[in-house]
Amino acid sequence: MKKAHHIEYLGIKALKSSHPEVRKIKRVQAGHSAHGNKVWRSSFVLMDYLTTYPPAKGTRVLDIGCGWGLSAIFMAKRFNCHVTGMDIDDSVAPYFSLQAHLNDCEVDFQQRDFESLKKTELKAYNYLIGADICFWDEMTGPLLKLISRARNAQVATILIADPGRPPFWELVDLCAKKFGSNVVTRRLEQPWRTEKYILVI
Repeated sequence: MKKAHHIEYLGIKALKSSHPEVRKIKRVQAGHSAHGNKVWRSSFVLMDYLTTYPPAKGTRVLDIGCGWGLSAIFMAKRFNCHVTGMDIDDSVAPYFSLQAHLNDCEVDFQQRDFESLKKTELKAYNYLIGADICFWDEMTGPLLKLISRARNAQVATILIADPGRPPFWELVDLCAKKFGSNVVTRRLEQPWRTEKYILVI
């Protein structure tokens, strides 16, 4: 496989749309969801943040709206975490599996709506993470409810990365009032120059 078909960052290979297997999946899935069609840049910023504030070995992680699973794969491979990726869009599953295979990494995948997660299920996790998941106004309320359930379930750390869309800032304000959370600005020079924000609870 040519390196031109993936990006390497922090020891993890991220698929590009030019990868032959990605192109093959897209041909089969003509018309699949537009939101799961690539690796989103907020995932790279979340990875960078985790190098500064790493989870403990064996941490149990749930990656909601995981897409192609870059953050999940990074946490599993870099920190030996037990990670489950969850996405409502079942069309991302083959990309998730392909990217995990590319990185010689084992991660679980569930096709499911995060709104269906119960407090008893969330008790199984130490971390709840998400990248580029707060893109519609309608997402703010359900995410706040999920975060509330996760907090009640004693999930220790919640990290939501975003480029700074209005629904994200609304979520930030609500979480600051309810949980005393904060926001971290994180800048990258590589693989692109970019700046994103991480809600930290």
